[in-house]
Amino acid sequence: MTGALILITADVGKMKEVEQKISEKEEIEEVEMLTGPYDLMAIARTEEMTDITQALIDKIREIDGVQNTTTNIFIE
Repeated sequence: MTGALILITADVGKMKEVEQKISEKEEIEEVEMLTGPYDLMAIARTEEMTDITQALIDKIREIDGVQNTTTNIFIE
């Protein structure tokens, strides 16, 4: 099992909509809104590290309102 903390910057006025769409993804365990330089954080868990990459590239970055992501892979 591989996990990642994904930090997300969203367009102004789109944070709640982006949070909802991310939370619907099967790889995502949790999504929270933040204060500071990032707008949202998501915890993702998958069987393989390549699945984290696919979840990030194919599913999160394509969401309307997502500006930028930073992914931190868990060291377990």
